[in-house]
Amino acid sequence: MQPRTLVLPAASLLLAGFAHAQYFEARNFAMGGAGVASSHYLAAGWANPALLTKCRDTDRFGLILPTVGVLANDKDGLLQDVEDFVDELDRLEASGSPTQGELNALADQLQDLSGRQVTGNANVGFMFAAPSRDLAWAIHAHTFADLQAFVDVDAADIAALQGGSIPGTFASEARVLGVAVTELGFSLATGFDLGGALLAIGATPKLQRVDSYNYAVNADNYDSGDFDNDQYRNDDDSFNVDVGASIDPGLGLTFGAVARNLVEKDYTTVNTLGQQFLYEINPTASLGAAWSTGLLTLAADVDINTKKRFRDTIALTKDDVQLFHLGAEFDLLGWLQLRAGYQNDLENSLDDTWTAGLGLSPFEVFHIDLAGSYVSDESYGGVIQFALTF
Repeated sequence: MQPRTLVLPAASLLLAGFAHAQYFEARNFAMGGAGVASSHYLAAGWANPALLTKCRDTDRFGLILPTVGVLANDKDGLLQDVEDFVDELDRLEASGSPTQGELNALADQLQDLSGRQVTGNANVGFMFAAPSRDLAWAIHAHTFADLQAFVDVDAADIAALQGGSIPGTFASEARVLGVAVTELGFSLATGFDLGGALLAIGATPKLQRVDSYNYAVNADNYDSGDFDNDQYRNDDDSFNVDVGASIDPGLGLTFGAVARNLVEKDYTTVNTLGQQFLYEINPTASLGAAWSTGLLTLAADVDINTKKRFRDTIALTKDDVQLFHLGAEFDLLGWLQLRAGYQNDLENSLDDTWTAGLGLSPFEVFHIDLAGSYVSDESYGGVIQFALTF
């Protein structure tokens, strides 16, 4: 029974391998997450509804079926350190007579697991968009999962090891917190000619279902299928809205602004092993700028305020994020697109991220877009997307 106690927390952490954004769209992802001023109209319902007006006279409608993405962030190598701790625990138990020095070293390993996290995001989304400079609309559905996992180290386990014994049952726990936000949104946008400059405004009212998870494991009741069981999950429905604006002053420039989730709401998890948490969906605002020559597009976005996540987690002093994005795209005759980007978290909750991707658009009708991100050997992500435009 004893080795099972901390092997299972390691397995639980793997459930969070899915870590951060509010939507995944392949082109924007490859361009460092920038999109407030540079998004294609197909992504406007997620990035900035005003950009539904940014289209050619020949554009009629487009369809994303689907976009799928996963992003994982284990910047401190927590998973490997948990595995190393488990291996050492197994070795000392097998020896039958660990020295005090070995037990002290094991206590140090356990203590080192505290205050660190694994975070992850996963997303699947669909979009239908009908662009127009006069009256544009889009409908989207997507689910975005935001997960984090950490080890809550109990001082009693440290004291037992330093006192010369391995606890019969470790009080330390591994915990996975998460939400899955499912949205159904309808976007509307219109444009105005301001003496040669195009001003556009848009809004996306949406229904949201939020499933929250609070899963903690120990040796006595672990089952790998329990993560999404009713006893660990709450769900709630609500209404929310995004609003956006953009302006094209000429010379290939576009400036954009978007405010997401204007209706603030907290979602309470179930109480598991004596702990309960609040997940915050709060209004966030971002500004963007883009410059395009047709062949080359450069874009930059910045969040004006922080995006909140779980409030007062056990092991985390701060998990808010405030992102800055840079991106570039080279478009070769409309058939091949090469993209690259960079993302920085102004709150330092996430490490710097580098992104890249490509798009294949035969006849500019069928589109396959791939994107990837890299932080370190322990942090990575990817998006694949299929679309049709007519």
